Amino acid sequence: MADPRAGTSNGAGKILLALLCMAQFMLILDLAVVAVAVPSIQSQLGVSTADIQWVSTAYGLAFGGFLVAAGRAADLFGPKRILLAGLAVFALASAACGLAPGGGLLFVARAVQGFGAALVSPAALTLVTTSFGEGEDRNKALGIWGAVSSGGAIAGQLLGGVLTDLAGWRSIFLINVPIGIAVIVAVAAYVRKDRPRAQGRIDLPGAALLTAGVVLLVTAVTRAAEHALDTSVLATGAGGLLVLVAFTLHESRAAHPVVRLSMFRNRYVAYGNLVCMLTSGVGTVSVFLTTLYLQQVLGLSPMTAGLGFVPVTALILVVSMRIQPLVKRFGVRTLLHVSALCLVIGALLLSLVTVDGSYWVQVLPGLLFSGLGAALSFTPAMILCTTGVADEDQGLASGILGTSQQIGAAVFLAALNTVVAAVAAGGGPQALTDGFRAGFLWSLTLPVLMVVCVLALPRERAGQPDGAGTGDGGSAKPGPAEEAVR
Repeated sequence: MADPRAGTSNGAGKILLALLCMAQFMLILDLAVVAVAVPSIQSQLGVSTADIQWVSTAYGLAFGGFLVAAGRAADLFGPKRILLAGLAVFALASAACGLAPGGGLLFVARAVQGFGAALVSPAALTLVTTSFGEGEDRNKALGIWGAVSSGGAIAGQLLGGVLTDLAGWRSIFLINVPIGIAVIVAVAAYVRKDRPRAQGRIDLPGAALLTAGVVLLVTAVTRAAEHALDTSVLATGAGGLLVLVAFTLHESRAAHPVVRLSMFRNRYVAYGNLVCMLTSGVGTVSVFLTTLYLQQVLGLSPMTAGLGFVPVTALILVVSMRIQPLVKRFGVRTLLHVSALCLVIGALLLSLVTVDGSYWVQVLPGLLFSGLGAALSFTPAMILCTTGVADEDQGLASGILGTSQQIGAAVFLAALNTVVAAVAAGGGPQALTDGFRAGFLWSLTLPVLMVVCVLALPRERAGQPDGAGTGDGGSAKPGPAEEAVR
């Protein structure tokens, strides 16, 4: 059984981290792998153009909507128990997706799959942050976790194209079943029986309000990309905001809140989650727009377009695996500034693409800078989000972090996709190219806002974040990880 305070250099720690990263890789891969299979799914199942978006949207809404409640459940019932339940749901739903005879059943199965993913992600991250002590071991573990998450998102583009071309679109879902079963068996056998770290019970009304608010808000943003700001979009968005306001009021009075609002008095947690939103947004936009440019303008096949992401995937993996020494030497704050600079350079280079452009000259350099920026930001942002958070709240912190990433990806992709659609109204290659250029230029605002968030971090010693030692989302004493935020 894995020791609760494993190190990344010993065998037990390596096996534990490998199992948890495998679970996370499966989720992240599934988010990305579907994109290149959408045309095949649409043609074989006879799904309309208006409805095909629900292949991705149903998964994303369920994933983002349940993350915080699932994170709190991991605190209350134990992360191993929630992780196993989530893996079982995810594997069964994957089988249902792969066997779905029509679009309606596929969309329902994708939503259930997203719910399973929401259970898995914060539970797995909780086991990472509570199994490796603050400081060098945890930062190294988070670096590996970041490499898996970042690499999985981009590798999905390649794997989706390969599987769809060679074995059909159903294979992208069915492949999760044996992997899921293997991870379930390994986790059940290897990860030690956990004990709940928090006292109390799940606040069901609060969880329902939070989930409904997030789902409504993300739905509005997703629909805005297709329907602009029509009445239904505005009504859905306003409804989501009102529900979230009601959630905040309810949580301030609840005896056992889903989200301890006082946690956000820890400014590292508050600004760290804003940074996660922005980095997730700029990364999603870069991959999405580049994929469309390669296929719709340069005319590359899904598999060839996927191969175009291999160099940046390799770069992200190398940098993420070496991020801990960089954090130790330069600190989180400095790395996030450098990350923002790389993201700006990447977006500027990608904004120079032309209708008859070259992958090697106009696309790859921008992708490499964007990938470097993503690799330098992922782990530092996660360190911020978990700094000063007690073990009994790590599940909640992990759920909030995941929700921030999902909302950032959905909101900024929808917003910038609206810009692309408006500029590319003509529909020809030149119009599409102009739209992509505009999207990349507008994405420059995200790393700029990221710098603003980093500058807003407290300048005092990071070992004393707001709320530290109070029991309100802070740890009783500063850990060495907090010393890296400088």
